[in-house]
Formats: sequence, structure tokens, C-alpha cells
Amino acid sequence: MSLRSSLLKAIAVIALAISPALAAPPDGKIEINYHRCDGKYEKWGVHLWKSPNMPLPDIEWPNPMMPTGTNDFGVYWHVDLEEFNTGSKTQVNYIIHKGDIKEQGAKDMAFDGRAHKAIWVVTGDRTIHFSKEEALKEHTCKK
Repeated sequence: MSLRSSLLKAIAVIALAISPALAAPPDGKIEINYHRCDGKYEKWGVHLWKSPNMPLPDIEWPNPMMPTGTNDFGVYWHVDLEEFNTGSKTQVNYIIHKGDIKEQGAKDMAFDGRAHKAIWVVTGDRTIHFSKEEALKEHTCKK
């Protein structure tokens, strides 16, 4: 093995050891991660509902839930998983929007909160990604 090859392997091992692990959402929460290529998140929120005509408490179309925080992907929301429990399933229903501008093809979106504790959404894409790596692999922001 060449010195260069050995050095590259050593650097890779060190980088993996010191890079922070992707943190899971807090216990009992689901996480929706959202990335905008323009980096502008002001007034973008998420509308959430348990079932048709049953929005989560304090969430109305003109008053969506604002992001819980920011991370290296963009912004994220943490929501109690139990809010979506209907007994037979735990379907998380959502629309990311800014007023009447809607993401993901302006469609009502949903995922199984028991099977997936976190999702990643990229502006302009209708896909619900179940890993950050998948979301980033599929999309590169054009400048």
C-alpha cells in the first residue's frame, strides 16, 4: 500500500470519527426537515392535521406552525407523534407553505410516523425523502 493511499484512509477514518452523528428527533417526536435552495425561510410554515377537518391544536391555514429550529439541512419542525394517533394508525398529514404558496406540488402529503421518525423535503420536489443523504443525492441547487 502506498503512503498516499495509507494517508487518505487515515484521513477518512479520522473524519468519520469526529463528524457528528445525525441526531434522531427527541423521544416521542417526529421531525420534518425542509431545504430551500435560496435559503429564504421567512414565513414558511407547516400545516398539520390528524385527519380531515381535524387540524392540530393552534394550527390554522393562516397560522401554520413555524420552524422549531435550523440545522445544516435548512429548517425543521418537531411535533408530538401522539398528536397523529388515531388508534389504528399514526399518519402524519402536512403541507409546507408560505401563505398560498405550497411545496411538493401543492398536494396534501402524509407519512407513517411510526415507521419514519424523520423526513427530508427539498423545495420544488414532491418526494418525501427518508434520509438526508437521499434528499441531497437527488438534488443539487442550481445557482
